[in-house]
Amino acid sequence: MKIIPKQGVLLIKKHKKSHIKVDMIVEETDEDKRLITGEVLYACKSDSEYNVGDTIIFGKYAIFPLTLQGEEFYFIDKNDVIGTSDYKEKNV
Repeated sequence: MKIIPKQGVLLIKKHKKSHIKVDMIVEETDEDKRLITGEVLYACKSDSEYNVGDTIIFGKYAIFPLTLQGEEFYFIDKNDVIGTSDYKEKNV
């Protein structure tokens, strides 16, 4: 199955575990989930700002979830990205 978002919208995978020792990453806990991280799964080629595999930082209210055939997908407007990081989440 292929999902292609419109220009200016990123298809992302939300990180399951954001607890690492990098200043740019904000820890996701039950007390404070205002900022979270995710990995870009798809970006339009004309949107050269973010590439597949980039780690982005965004607010939790900026993402829009989609459950399709039991799989979770998330969309975010590229203007809602707060920052990026070189962090890569290992399989958790």
